[in-house]
Amino acid sequence: MRSFFTILFFFIVLCASAQEVQVHARFTEDSVRIGVPVHYTLTARYPSHYQVVFPDSTFNFAPFEFQSKRFIPTKTLNNLSYDSVIYTLVSFEIDSLQLLSLPVFQIQKRDSLVYTPAADTVFFSALVATVPDSLAISQLPLKTNTAYNKVRWILNYPVLLIIGGSLLLVAIVVWVTFGKRIRKHFKLKRLLKKHSEFIVDFDQAVQNLHITFKPDIAEKSLALWKRYMEELCALPYTKYTSKEITEIENGELTHPLHTVDRMIYAQWQPESLSAFEQLKTFTINRFNQKLQEVKHG
Repeated sequence: MRSFFTILFFFIVLCASAQEVQVHARFTEDSVRIGVPVHYTLTARYPSHYQVVFPDSTFNFAPFEFQSKRFIPTKTLNNLSYDSVIYTLVSFEIDSLQLLSLPVFQIQKRDSLVYTPAADTVFFSALVATVPDSLAISQLPLKTNTAYNKVRWILNYPVLLIIGGSLLLVAIVVWVTFGKRIRKHFKLKRLLKKHSEFIVDFDQAVQNLHITFKPDIAEKSLALWKRYMEELCALPYTKYTSKEITEIENGELTHPLHTVDRMIYAQWQPESLSAFEQLKTFTINRFNQKLQEVKHG
């Protein structure tokens, strides 16, 4: 009877541990050089009914910088799912040891749980071991002839001062008289140029997503939208999550942002890409408001 209860106890422990989210991470390389990409693999094992997401390109990867990432298709066995992402990172730091520990998030209704693996380390590999701070006199490229060579000055300083003063005076008069209109003109021109570039790039990204649906294309399209909105509205959209953006915009973007998040993190392909059209329409309205502010400001 005691053996039966012992076996039952271990069975319960194993079942409970199988329901936990297990996260592992490691660098593929042992060392890193300045500007040379390294690869960081982040894996998670979790119950298949959980919604688990990995860090995207807007996450803080310090001391590294994000270059790209590659998803490994989800594998599910015995109600356990296995996900893996390979990040390509670069570093411009010279610390001898560089650590990184990227978390994995379990999305819940009201909040999220964070699972952080043990930090992995890479060693900095210097291209030049030691740089001398001085040279021997015999090695310096010195001239042996030190005789004075008189140079005849040909610059007419009085004329130069008169011309410079006149140009400065004209510039001040023009700026005082037309400075506000000049600034407004260039600001409007820059605003229109940025908006036109965004529309072209955004439409192209959505068209690519329509031709070939991939979660990373959806993520790049969303990142493109965030960067433009950040510049247009002077708010750190690239640092905000979809939930934070929804709260800032009073729920106006709840549906499109939720739909795009499902495309990215759940790899869900919708029947249409209307969510991106809603984001585009919202951006155009904000652009028109900004345009009127500049014109009448």
